[in-house]
Amino acid sequence: MPTMRAYPRFLRLTAAVLLLLLYAIPVDLVAQSGTPSGETAEILVYKKWIGASGNEEAVEAHLLCENDVRLPPLRVHRDRPEAWLLSSVPDEGILCSVLEVERDTFVADMEDCRDLLVVPGRGAECTLVNTKVVKRIDMLNRYGLVMMIAVMLGAGLAAVHRHTRL
Repeated sequence: MPTMRAYPRFLRLTAAVLLLLLYAIPVDLVAQSGTPSGETAEILVYKKWIGASGNEEAVEAHLLCENDVRLPPLRVHRDRPEAWLLSSVPDEGILCSVLEVERDTFVADMEDCRDLLVVPGRGAECTLVNTKVVKRIDMLNRYGLVMMIAVMLGAGLAAVHRHTRL
């Protein structure tokens, strides 16, 4: 009988094998309606930054299609576009969306990459737009803020007292 220490290693091994199988087995697109044409289609993803300094890291983008297509995520850079190549796309096309993994250093706009109609031979393209978020630097902690309020209150009271004496 296995000990309790063997279970976490077994679970990690099982999860690693499942992930390997998920990304190692090629997935063909077959629509529920229509017949596959056998042609390929490319989804090209561009990256645009607003308010950036030029040394931003690549962002991770995921492809979601209506047929539960599983393709590995892409690392999209500012300088060059990245693409997924879909095989056996139905003649009438397939709807896909590109989603980006957001971080706290930017606000992502993925509107251009939602509900893309991917047609065989033509494919689709979109642009992920990120706006850089500049974090505010707090100059005073709460005690410094209380002291600043007290100083301003004292200055205001002194000014009122002086004004009323004249």
